[in-house]
Amino acid sequence: MPRCFISCYLLLCVASFGFASSSLPKRAASGITTSPYAADKKTFDYIVIGGGLTGTTVAARLAEDPEISVLVIEAGADDREDPRVYDINAYGQFFGTDLDWAWPTVEGRVISGGKTFGGGCVFTAYLASINGAAYTRGSKEQYDAWSSLLETSEADVGWDWAGLWSYMKKSEAFSPPNDVQASKGAQFIGTYHGYSGPVGVTFPEPSAMYGGPQQPYFINTIQGLTGIKRYKDLNGGTPNCVSVTPITVNWHDQGHRASAPEAYFTPVENVRSNWLILTKHQVTKINFSETSLPLTASGVEFASSSRNSTRYTAFARREVIVAAGAIQTPALLQLSGIGDPAVLNPLGIQTLLDLKTVGRNLQEQPMSVLGATGNGFDVRGRGPSDVIAYPNLSQVFGAQTNTTAQRIFASLKSWASSQAQAALSEEALKTIFNVQADLIVNKNAPVSEIFYDTDWPTFVISFIIMRCEEIPGNAVPDNSQRGTDSAWRAWIQSNYVAVAHPVGTAAMMRRSLGGVVDAQLKVYDTTNVRVVDASIMPMQVSAHLSATLYGVAEKAADLIKASQ
Repeated sequence: MPRCFISCYLLLCVASFGFASSSLPKRAASGITTSPYAADKKTFDYIVIGGGLTGTTVAARLAEDPEISVLVIEAGADDREDPRVYDINAYGQFFGTDLDWAWPTVEGRVISGGKTFGGGCVFTAYLASINGAAYTRGSKEQYDAWSSLLETSEADVGWDWAGLWSYMKKSEAFSPPNDVQASKGAQFIGTYHGYSGPVGVTFPEPSAMYGGPQQPYFINTIQGLTGIKRYKDLNGGTPNCVSVTPITVNWHDQGHRASAPEAYFTPVENVRSNWLILTKHQVTKINFSETSLPLTASGVEFASSSRNSTRYTAFARREVIVAAGAIQTPALLQLSGIGDPAVLNPLGIQTLLDLKTVGRNLQEQPMSVLGATGNGFDVRGRGPSDVIAYPNLSQVFGAQTNTTAQRIFASLKSWASSQAQAALSEEALKTIFNVQADLIVNKNAPVSEIFYDTDWPTFVISFIIMRCEEIPGNAVPDNSQRGTDSAWRAWIQSNYVAVAHPVGTAAMMRRSLGGVVDAQLKVYDTTNVRVVDASIMPMQVSAHLSATLYGVAEKAADLIKASQ
């Protein structure tokens, strides 16, 4: 008997938390290796820290120039032949294994992340090699809001919908649905997609795509409950809808996952003699040529991921690019002396650059799951869900929308005050919250993601059903007021977990708001240290992150090329 569940992501943002010597040879080793000696004491034009989605993408674009040498240092192994990585139907089998970072959070919970070449995370692609593969983009207005948080002089750099959409499409190799997929609900709008990029995007393999009654019924139910419209394609900057969505798989490769390594590295692995990837090693510190501002990175110190005490050094001729993700990028900056002296000094770390908001402004998408036992119908398919709904404020709160909107704006000051320690200041956070509130109340930005799944993945279903037997779907706070605030607070704290979409910890904002990087993605008061990953996103978007991050990385590569 099939077990079904509905997942809901809350998208309301939660704030918390001199160059190397030219005497060294220009050419270094290439390919992929686990030997530290391939990079030790070698010089590269660019050193990329982290071989996840963004790191692999930006490295690949820089290495297109055969005169440029690129080193990528990745903590995980090269697991491209591991079915837990390439088989989309094996999603979930990596939890709690050597492929999972499992960063601890509160209440004994974790944020999972893929410790492998290509990275990965829970339910969606924060990195690329282990995820739920959903390919969705946020709303136009959410991306446009990024520019409003930058200095006025940086507004024309193009950190908005118009400036990012073309780069999202540049990365994409979209395959329209065939007749079988179309008969099961797949639709698309041709101008919303790119067709010549490296990342395969299409709908599930025809025999695997669900053909049972559950997904049409889900669409009808969501429409009936909320009034939300069904769109043919939500990837044109209009996610406030319910839609059958594509996933990142490569139908040319037996329907395997279209991860960043498979898309950007595997096709050129044997021909790019200027690109070295060192796996099973982790950068422990960025080295600087001087301690006076602005800082100039000379290279990096790295060690085996097995925590061997031996340290190695690689030199950067041009830039060090940090792409370690929203959890580990700020940690590495702090270990390198960039951060809040109040945090660094007690740890014995010399503060080279006082940048207090490194690691702050953390925003995540919390998730809860409600499960039920089905009535025995044939789901006629397998694998990831094909249908996602992104309702806005009015579609969630109905008759209480105006009251809820008024309460949001009335609460911004108190919310900012309560979370001020997780930002630059109360005033800075209030400005950011005002932008977010405007998007939610006035621009119809979705406030939740709701999707329906059927017996996939087995590992997660087992966990979810176990919880749902203890806390069935109707056991939410309820009384004549539909539940008190305190009851809902307790229920949320007990039932919500991290989706593993952390952003914002090295935010691209003006410094007066707590920004860590500028519109060129350079860390403030450095000459050649950039950040290219989810930590630069100043706010959440109503989407899974992979499409956005491919666009960020593609744009970053062009910014870097243009600056040389």
